Amino acid sequence: MTAIAGHVNKEEETMMKLTEKEMLKRILNAYLRETGNHDPRDQQAVQTLSLPVHTETAMKIFLPHTKNTILGTLTYWSAGGHHAYGDTFFQETETGKKTLSFEQIVLFIMQEVSISEPDKTLRQQKQEELIRMIKNSLKNMRIYSQQTTTREGLATARFDFRYSEQSLYYGHPFHPTPKSSEGFTAEDLRKYAPEMGAAFPLHYFALSPELIIEGWVNKQEEETDPFIPEAIATQARQQLNTEYESYVLLPCHPWQAMYLLTQPLVKKLIEEKQLIDLGPLGKNVYPTSSVRTVWSPEHQCFYKLSLHIRVTNFIRENTREQLYRTLDAAKVVHCVKDRYNSENFTILLENGFRTVSIPYATHAENEQIMASFSAILREAPAECQEENTPYVIASLFEVPPKEKEPALFYAIRRQNEKRELPNLFEWLKQYLSISLQPILQLFAETGISLEAHVQNSMLRLKDGFPSKFYVRDLEGISVDREQAKKQNWVDTIISAASPVLYSNEQAWFRLKYYFFVNHLGHLVHTLARYSHQDEYLFWQTVREFLQSMKITTASPQLQSLIDDLLHSDTLPAKANLFSCFQKRGENPLYMDIPNPIFTCAL
Repeated sequence: MTAIAGHVNKEEETMMKLTEKEMLKRILNAYLRETGNHDPRDQQAVQTLSLPVHTETAMKIFLPHTKNTILGTLTYWSAGGHHAYGDTFFQETETGKKTLSFEQIVLFIMQEVSISEPDKTLRQQKQEELIRMIKNSLKNMRIYSQQTTTREGLATARFDFRYSEQSLYYGHPFHPTPKSSEGFTAEDLRKYAPEMGAAFPLHYFALSPELIIEGWVNKQEEETDPFIPEAIATQARQQLNTEYESYVLLPCHPWQAMYLLTQPLVKKLIEEKQLIDLGPLGKNVYPTSSVRTVWSPEHQCFYKLSLHIRVTNFIRENTREQLYRTLDAAKVVHCVKDRYNSENFTILLENGFRTVSIPYATHAENEQIMASFSAILREAPAECQEENTPYVIASLFEVPPKEKEPALFYAIRRQNEKRELPNLFEWLKQYLSISLQPILQLFAETGISLEAHVQNSMLRLKDGFPSKFYVRDLEGISVDREQAKKQNWVDTIISAASPVLYSNEQAWFRLKYYFFVNHLGHLVHTLARYSHQDEYLFWQTVREFLQSMKITTASPQLQSLIDDLLHSDTLPAKANLFSCFQKRGENPLYMDIPNPIFTCAL
């Protein structure tokens, strides 16, 4: 992976080392978390590594199945597992140590993880596939990082909503393939990757009405199509003969459109004039951090599109179940949004979906056609175009290439005349009041569990302090089945068999992972590490905030949830490394990790 062809300048070499370091950090931290090793520090390794006293922290990772030992240094130990590593790693040998390359460390970890597959043939196949995805992720990281050498840095850029959506360079901190996108060529990355600053018009198809399947949260009888902006509809009418005036328009990602036009069933639809290829229409849209969702500032909406590309470890198409799950989630949220949306907290609604079904196709063919054509319409806040825009939180927590501190600190400083950071404990309290508090109240009172991980969350600042919190992408929410019955949602707006319904325990489990582990754990780490303070001090602030909430609420349900957070010694975490290796897909493995809200008080 580190082989270099031709001349590489110093800046390129720096970026290559940086991306290897970022990838390795994710792989090692995922492995340590998923095997229960929450503290790899090892003082006995100091002598083996010949470290000067009190300079760096030695660390040791023993791989029990393969009997390999990885030695190195920690430049930062994290209570939440977000460890940072030194530049050099070694293998412990009988005679001392030998230096390990990036490739060797990856192979050691993959060999260890692969023992979980008993079938030797499958073990080798899965290992090779995961290594291939790791290589792809590293290659993409390098391309994105190199691109920043010609892109404005935070100090001079217009750091706005689009910039934050398109500057998630490294991705999930506990995922082995956070930037993998198998199916995209280098040219595709240049044209469509958000990290490359991509912008493009959508591709449109016009289809016979009997081929269209759609669902709406609250569709009104309107003369215009709520899924399609009037400007696009006007352009389309100019291309269509009057015999096709009843045809329905469907937006498509341009890469996906080219893929669809190669499919035999689609070719047949074109021959039969049931599908008219209109090509690109309208102004540019901007791919967001999820790659396949695009933002249209002109029409103040997002389109969550299908993309037959494996991003991280999933083919990113909206299946039938995901479409109806999203619609059911949106219907439930629509019932409560007026009670819970406020000037400080907003859930962005998905208004509907549209896709294609072919009457004469087989069931399997139709399922694929539905997934391949599907598009979901999501509202976008007008604030995204204002001077003080919201930011995608995942991007705020990263330190971009060429920068010394996370984008969050820059965003805070730029709203402060003195360019100073405020009291970050007070800052965190304000953050919790507009995120944790309404999220917990929503679940306690309605049973709606939001999937508010960092990529699904947006933050607006005012004078450098948290001002408004947004949650988006309803496909991942879960609803307590018993609460839904009490709210009279079951068999009225959603069916009893809806995939959005879960047991109370499952819905709470998911909320604890997505918000408290994935989201809050990452925030606390970012605040602590880059302000050079102990993570436990910030977790103590979280604990005190929860204790205050418990005292002031009269809700037994909310008190019970808070008690669980305060007194449980573990929280659930997703095992992305082992799940990717075992190809778990939509059913990932989870394991328990120490609950810092509890342990910070010990």
